[in-house]
Amino acid sequence: MKFRGHAHRSLDDKGRIVLPPEFRDMIRSGVPEAIIVLTIYDKHVIGITPEQWTLLESELEKVKTPSRALQNTIRILYSGYTETPVGKQGRIAIPAHLRKSGKLDKDVVILGAGRRFEIWPADSYERLLDEDYDVSGELAENNVSMPF
Repeated sequence: MKFRGHAHRSLDDKGRIVLPPEFRDMIRSGVPEAIIVLTIYDKHVIGITPEQWTLLESELEKVKTPSRALQNTIRILYSGYTETPVGKQGRIAIPAHLRKSGKLDKDVVILGAGRRFEIWPADSYERLLDEDYDVSGELAENNVSMPF
């Protein structure tokens, strides 16, 4: 399951948003009970499948003596954990603690990020688009060539 694309949305008064139809359809067809896990990662609300959460836990358990930074990342991931159903129309509820941690107010952008989707404040997403990135060295270091 790969999430791609983005959509601008507005949170309603109860902290709910409607996922892009492609995201909704992928989740509803590939996840039993159409449940998604929401948490905080890299200062943003992210959505992953329960299966991905289980894999994440297994991977994190491989680290025998995590650094303080990794311990704090694990704390943030686990403390943010919330399972939420994806409604027939693709609506999900974002709990207040995640809205606060993710600095989500009214206008948000839901963006695909491969195996997860992210929910950003609209103004933060616009700033992301305005930044310049030169990743050519990192790509070359990893033998990655862009096919375009």
